[in-house]
Order: sequence, then structure tokens, then C-alpha cells
Amino acid sequence: MSVNIPELNHKPLLVCIGGAHSSCGKTTLAECLLKRLTGRKNGSWGAIKYTQTAFYTSLSDAADTINQSDKDTTRLLSAGASSAQWIQSPRHDLEEILSIAINKFWEMDGILVEGNSPAEHIDFDVVAFVFGEDPMKIKDSAKRALEKASVLILRAFPPDLNHMPYVPLSCGVKTCNIAAYSEQWDACCASGENKVDWDSCAEVVMDEIIRKEIENTLTGLSQDGRISCAQARKAAEALGVSYDKVGETANLLNIRITSCELGCF
Repeated sequence: MSVNIPELNHKPLLVCIGGAHSSCGKTTLAECLLKRLTGRKNGSWGAIKYTQTAFYTSLSDAADTINQSDKDTTRLLSAGASSAQWIQSPRHDLEEILSIAINKFWEMDGILVEGNSPAEHIDFDVVAFVFGEDPMKIKDSAKRALEKASVLILRAFPPDLNHMPYVPLSCGVKTCNIAAYSEQWDACCASGENKVDWDSCAEVVMDEIIRKEIENTLTGLSQDGRISCAQARKAAEALGVSYDKVGETANLLNIRITSCELGCF
């Protein structure tokens, strides 16, 4: 969500959901996230679905196209997106049409984009990457999105993540192990049922989104590495987070909170 502070220029939070291959769960994770994002103080979020084509480029937000029962855009709208757009384009023509789509949603609190190739053209605040059942299976077009991931969603940890191709293990990358969150995971695997605890995974991504919201807000408000206590309190209240959380993030960013008379930070 955006922060309603006059001195902070508006910029929607940009979130990308990528995945190792088709049918790995990108749209399902996007649905879980939208339900949480739009439920926070009635936040307004736009959703963009990207589908790669061989030749033609199109951008559609027409109701008779995006509201069809078999479309992912319908699922995103049902999950809480205020509006949705469907981009169909070859990868080499994506940058221009993607910019047009994002600009249409610029006044919203945030924009969620589903697809791998958009991560090549936009500097997203958060990129979540979903692996399939086989962590070694990843299509070539997904590798660049994976390189920019800040959260990895795995069905279960392989024996050694260092042996997984293209997995970014740099500092700050979070890994959500679905098996660790589902007490019934072993039983589901034994029965052949593919049960995934998407809600728990969405919470991990939400934690990263909230962290980035705080970081962007403090960076936008700071002047010469400082913000006032009043600004920090207002930011915490607008974001719905604790004063302590804002203080911790300010320390990590080397931003000093000044004129604090109430001992909040």
C-alpha cells in the first residue's frame, strides 16, 4: 500500500510473480497475495498478466476478455485486484507495452505482475519465484527472473541448494519451504495428493513486501540521512506496523530519527 504522507511522492509498490514453468502455481500465489494486499486498509492493487506470443502484441482490459471464466485475469480480479490487464507479446516487444500497462495503474497502491519476462524490463520492489515439484526443472525464459528473486517458493528443500542451477543465494533472499509449513505434507505425499500450503508461502512474501514498503517510505522521507520522529510515527501508522519495526529498518538503512521526545524510537 502507499503511504498517505504529503511530503512523500507517490510510487506504487511493484511486485512480480515468476515461476520455473507453466502450472507451477504463479497465479495461485498471486491470488493469495492479492487477498492480503487489498485487505490492508482497503488497498487498491492493479494486476497484470503476461503471456508470451510468437508474433503479435496486444494489451487488453476489456471486460469480455479479462472476465472470461477460464482466464487467469478473472482469478486475479476475484482475489481482489481493482482492475486487471492482459499483455500478449513476444519478449522483444514487451518493454514498451509493459510500461503502458503499468502507467495505467500508477495511482494505485501497488501493481502485481505475473510472468517471468517483465522482470527483465522493470526494477520490481519484490520478485517471488515459484518452483515446481521438480526443483531442477526450469525453462530458459525463467532463469533471468530467478536471478532477481527476493523470495523463493519451493515444494521442499533439495539436499543441497548450492547444487540447484541458477538459484540466487545472496544475502537477503528468503526461501519458503512449503513442507516446513504443512504438518500434513508427508501424508499428502504418501497418498499422492498435491497439497500446497500457499497461505503460508504468501505470508513469507507479504513479510518481504512490508519490509520493502518500510524501506521505500523511510528512504523517500529522509533528508541527509535523517527523518523526524513525527514523520517516522506517521509512516508506521500509515503502514500498519510497529514503531519498533520502523526503528529497526531505519537503523539498517543508517537513517537517524531525530527530535524523538516520546521515546518511540
